[in-house]
Amino acid sequence: MRLKKSLGQHLLIAHPTLEKIVSKLAPEKSDIVLEIGPGTGNLTKIMAKYAKKIIAVEKDQEMVEKLKLNMAAFDNIELIHADFLELDLEKIFETIGHKALFAGNIPYNISTPILFKLKKHKPLFERGIITVQKEVAERLIAKSGGKDYGILSILMQSELKIEKCFDISPKSFFPPPKVKSSVVIITVADPPPYHIENKELFANIVKTAFNRRRKMIRNSLKTYIKHFAACKINPTSRPEELSIGDFAGLTLHLSRSCNC
Repeated sequence: MRLKKSLGQHLLIAHPTLEKIVSKLAPEKSDIVLEIGPGTGNLTKIMAKYAKKIIAVEKDQEMVEKLKLNMAAFDNIELIHADFLELDLEKIFETIGHKALFAGNIPYNISTPILFKLKKHKPLFERGIITVQKEVAERLIAKSGGKDYGILSILMQSELKIEKCFDISPKSFFPPPKVKSSVVIITVADPPPYHIENKELFANIVKTAFNRRRKMIRNSLKTYIKHFAACKINPTSRPEELSIGDFAGLTLHLSRSCNC
């Protein structure tokens, strides 16, 4: 079977790494796991030994046919032929009655929209584990002040607990990607790490600031400059110097003082 470069298909084939991923996720007999992009089912089969059910979502029709053959011996794997980004997750989980887990070796070319979709539907999940490009993993866990800190770091960390587990060599994949990969575990925190009443305003402020990353925020966020003092924000700071708490505090102040 020929893998499709357009779909970012790199199959994780190193069995010790697959076992390590499942060990980190730690599914139990009562757990339902949503797997994004199962490929040929290497990770799927291992998770199925421990979980109650695996719901595997695969976009590629040819891969689906391969999966049907590989998964024939399992009665706890449900295969859905669909694009994950267009899938109605609410409908899939409406009858489950408890939070699920998620897992996946995420295609590098669409990792950000997949991550944001998982965040949007966080009430459905308890935790999950994903394999992404190492560069994306570093952005996911980045703290203020560094070059990797930005929109993805802030929007994800503002609602979720994210931890990098380990790196994976390109040799662990077929075909080997040109970049290193990392495994990240994401936990849905309850309550969330930050109190953000107006998520739309929060996201807009963060994106506006980082769209002009090299500018001082007195320029990139000049619309809100009169509120900086009340939030103890230095107008000469650059976006990467503001913590998530700073952005959250500014959002909360604006929400309550001017009905933004």
